[in-house]
Amino acid sequence: MKADNSDASPRAKVVRNKPAQAVDGCWSNATTFIAEPQIFGSAPTTQCNTLFPSYAFPRYIAGGPLKANVYKCQLKAIDPADYAVAFTSQELARLQAIFPTGVCDFRRRGVGYRPVVTWPSFGPSPDNLVFDVTNPVRRAGDHDDD
Repeated sequence: MKADNSDASPRAKVVRNKPAQAVDGCWSNATTFIAEPQIFGSAPTTQCNTLFPSYAFPRYIAGGPLKANVYKCQLKAIDPADYAVAFTSQELARLQAIFPTGVCDFRRRGVGYRPVVTWPSFGPSPDNLVFDVTNPVRRAGDHDDD
């Protein structure tokens, strides 16, 4: 990739220059590599999935993202139309009693969401400041002239 002097994006260069032997797969034992991608789900459709099944987690089943990067969700009122089943009035009342402040709205970013910061600073430089260790009161977004 280093020798690729084209104007292609770094991603395109990596894809284009990836060694043929760099493939997805799993090891069935210390010496046997099975070249096949892992598939999300518990159905053992491949050898790797049979050996290493993957299961969904509760937040994913509830509608959360697979990348599991929502630690505290924004809430919304319960809407029966959001569910694949029809609730009786008693079931809906029970659901509202269990979640009186609402249920997760995974269409919105999580509470306190912050984007990934490339080359974060922990102070005292204000560039890409995440947290200033030299001044615990100063946080990202703080400005000296405020």
